[in-house]
Parts: sequence; structure tokens; C-alpha cells
Amino acid sequence: MRKIQQRIYLSRKRVNSIEFEHEILSIPLKAGDEMSFEILIINHGEPTHVHFSLSEEVKDKVMILQDKVYVIDEEKIAAIVKLPKSYAGAVDGGLDAGSIFVSTGYGAAKKGFSVEIVEEDEGYGKGTGEIVGGWIGESVVKKETVETGIVISPEKKALLRRLVISTVLMALFLVFVFAVYKFSFSGYPNFVFALLASMIFIFIVIYNL
Repeated sequence: MRKIQQRIYLSRKRVNSIEFEHEILSIPLKAGDEMSFEILIINHGEPTHVHFSLSEEVKDKVMILQDKVYVIDEEKIAAIVKLPKSYAGAVDGGLDAGSIFVSTGYGAAKKGFSVEIVEEDEGYGKGTGEIVGGWIGESVVKKETVETGIVISPEKKALLRRLVISTVLMALFLVFVFAVYKFSFSGYPNFVFALLASMIFIFIVIYNL
């Protein structure tokens, strides 16, 4: 699956300025299919509210999963492009390009970039070039084939990391419990192992709250 991403830079040139990595975002799609792309918002200024809206040409084809977002430094949102089967044959003739508008600071600044849907087998549109290493680039030096991989969300990564740490701590806890049992008649070592086991158990409980 090709990875398509649009980067939006806020307040990079001046306060409330809006810049796009791609002025034209081309989406290769066939009638009846759908695909998603990412919008990465990079804020160089003060935290601000960002609102997305769609022009009439793409309202029935594009859905922003989070059209209002508060951006402190960086935020990533997803969008889905779906071309109904009723558009079969229309892609070859060319669909009217629409726009995704971005406004910041409760409407203090507003700017849009174009979105065009092109025939998947023909290339990747006018102005954005071809997908390079999974990115859409305006200047193409080398085209690569992007391999399909398993993408793990940050939430799942955090959960897996928590499970790994909890498993390791539980193993240590069992080791110290065994040591307490082993040295149950040894006095001082027994107290130390019991204390360490108790501390690890309390940490496991607190860590997983």
C-alpha cells in the first residue's frame, strides 16, 4: 500500500502562517475503492486550534476523521478518500479537483491545498510527481516500490511496552518470593528478599494503574 502524507507547517514564516508540503495532493484511486492518507501538522508557534473543511468538489469523496484539533507541537490525523462506484469511467476523463481548507486561531488565517483523484494506473497526478519511498514528492529523483508492512499504532506500542515491563518485574517478584522461601530460616537475607519482593509488587500495581 502506498503511503501518502501531507505536511502542514504553522507559524513557520510568521505568526499564523500556513504552509503545505504539497500544494496539489494526488490520490491514485479506482471507482469503488478507498484509501487513507495522513496529515501531519507541525506547529512552530504558540498552541492553536486547527479546523479542516472541504470544498464542494470533494465533500462526497473525502472524510477528515478529526476536523478540529488543538496543536501544541505536532499532531497527526487521518483522512479517508472514497470514490463511489458511480464514478466508474469518470476518473479516466478527469475529476474536478477539490480543496481541503485549513484555518487556525479561530479563523485568523485560512488556506487550502488541492486534492485530485487520478486513475491508479496512470501515474500520480500533475504537480506532485510520483510517490518516492512512500512519500509524495514534487521533484522526483528515484521511484521505489513501497513494501507493505504491519503498522503498529502508538497506543499498541505503549501497551506492548507496558506488558513487557510488567512481565519482567513479575519474574523478578517470583524470584524474590522463591528466595524468601529458600532462606526462610536465614534471618537477615529473608528480610531483604521479602522487602525487595514487596517493593516490586507495589511498583507493578502502581505501574499498571
